[in-house]
Amino acid sequence: MRVLIVGAGRGGSALLQIMHDLPEIEVVAVADKDPSAPGLAFAEEEGMLTFVGPSAIADALRETPPPIDVLIDVTGNPRLHELLLEHKDKNTRLISGPAARFIWELIKAVEERNALKTERDELKAELAAEKMLKEEAAEEIVFGSNPEMRRVKQLVEQVAPTPTTVLLTGETGTGKEVMARMIHLKSNRKNRPFVKINCTAFSASLLESELFGHVKGAFTGAAFDKRGLLEEGHGGTVFLDEIGDISPDMQVKLLRFLQFGELRPVGSNETKIVDVRVIAATNRRLRKLIKKGRFREDLYYRLNAFVIELPPLRQRAEDIEQLVQHFLKRAQRRLNKKEVESVSSEAIHYLSMYDYPGNLRELQSIIERAVILCNGPEIKPEHLPLNLLPAETAPYHSINPLSGSTGAPFSERKKAVIAQFERSYLANCLRKSKGNVSRAAELAGLPRKSFYRLMHKYGLSKQDFV
Repeated sequence: MRVLIVGAGRGGSALLQIMHDLPEIEVVAVADKDPSAPGLAFAEEEGMLTFVGPSAIADALRETPPPIDVLIDVTGNPRLHELLLEHKDKNTRLISGPAARFIWELIKAVEERNALKTERDELKAELAAEKMLKEEAAEEIVFGSNPEMRRVKQLVEQVAPTPTTVLLTGETGTGKEVMARMIHLKSNRKNRPFVKINCTAFSASLLESELFGHVKGAFTGAAFDKRGLLEEGHGGTVFLDEIGDISPDMQVKLLRFLQFGELRPVGSNETKIVDVRVIAATNRRLRKLIKKGRFREDLYYRLNAFVIELPPLRQRAEDIEQLVQHFLKRAQRRLNKKEVESVSSEAIHYLSMYDYPGNLRELQSIIERAVILCNGPEIKPEHLPLNLLPAETAPYHSINPLSGSTGAPFSERKKAVIAQFERSYLANCLRKSKGNVSRAAELAGLPRKSFYRLMHKYGLSKQDFV
């Protein structure tokens, strides 16, 4: 439907913008006597015909290419209405006065309904995603049979329903963020936001803005007001990761927030009260940092209200098999490789013997890598990183080059034996040098460049031996 709008003031401008977004309507022209009417600029930007000045209406009726299906007059001028009736084409329908206002209100109502529908659909998608994340988080933690982890589970159950600040400690990769999410999901704030803040991801000045927000003009580049993450988490839980690495100045401001629940955006004189439950985490020994003067003792005691220390994976040998099965299921879903169904007992043995300096995160990466490499139903030792295996069981070493097709030529078998030897030998040198390529090349009596070339040839990575 082709439409000509007469009147580009506030009402005409709003009607024009609404109609422009409706695929069934084509606004072909806009006319107004006032050159400053706001709708004219929008019409010009969108490539519509515009008519301005005392003769704008007559010009529009004369020069707009036919057909004009509907002529909408939003001026409310009775004399103009009569003029339009007199000069319009007989096949053009004129809508003016109360009818024009009704159409405007009707289109606005349709627009609002569509906006509500979009908002509802987005909310449904958000809730579905949140539900999935919650289900994953609930499944994420495997407490196993380790006594320390059973104690951790009991502490989580006890502290989760309370508003108490929690401090999670432990080495990198022990699952502190996942534990924080579990505490949130078991609290009465579970349907409110969970906001994660990695304190090491920002500089000291930027961290203040991220946490507390800022007002327009507070610093160069602050073009508008911005709510801080603490305010975004109002009513929910805020997880402060790597809390031991924040600057002394930031420690003072955070202490005040923990004491009174007050925050002041950067550049503002206004103080806001925010209700959040704080869970902090660190892999640092905060008491040692206090002795060195790098962490405030009063902040430590604010955070230290309830401490949960997560044990490293090397102290949870009895849980390895259960954790392996858990990460296998996750990798199956993530990588869409459901055909990889199990892990061999031999592979479990080697996985149980490793000490995991990267803890749970490293085990998860090892299993995901194994699932990618595995082309059958079972993960075997050859799918594991070489640094988990003793030299005599490394891939290619345990393969008998004389097995397989008896009709294979001598030259092919010879190549297989040489490849097997070279890969096993290189892996052994890398293992002895703990991933130091220069040292490994020296042990092998090869130039470093040649050693690198052979590593690339056999798919060896120094990271597997560090």
